Amino acid sequence: MFETDLARIKELARQKEKRNWAFRTHLKGCDIKPGKIDAIVRRLHAEVSSKIDCRTCGNCCRELSAALEAPDIKRMAKAEHLTPAEFEQKYLDKTDEPGKFVVRQKPCPFLSGNVCRHYDIRPKSCAEFPFLHKRDFTTRSIMVLWNLPLCPIVYNVYEFLKQEVRHIELLRRVARGDI
Repeated sequence: MFETDLARIKELARQKEKRNWAFRTHLKGCDIKPGKIDAIVRRLHAEVSSKIDCRTCGNCCRELSAALEAPDIKRMAKAEHLTPAEFEQKYLDKTDEPGKFVVRQKPCPFLSGNVCRHYDIRPKSCAEFPFLHKRDFTTRSIMVLWNLPLCPIVYNVYEFLKQEVRHIELLRRVARGDI
């Protein structure tokens, strides 16, 4: 069962916060190889995102600040009919990382309804959100927990991951004769 109601997701995430942190700790120390966890997360992400269209939500654009680098700034500035310097001055704040900026306004000033006005050229960080396709899920899982109450895809993937890890561990215990 998929949960897509943002208010309910936020409340469920709050209710499950301690258990979700405990699962994160368990996941980092369990005997399932990180590559196997990555494969499970990528598969779950593909399944969940095929049923939940980000463009019907847009909550990430309301709640988070997009990160931009020079190529993103150049594309977005052109679309806004600004120079990169004008674009930076109007919309961005510098970060501690050289060459990286974040959109200073929330919600994102390019959000129109639930979709970016520049969806086809949106910043790389926006296109890659919620980053579940990337390697080393267990070392990036703190970001997952931050995004969990904000994104239906993250919430559902994490819930399905908990079920799947429990199932794998149960099968392993049965195979070892522990049960």
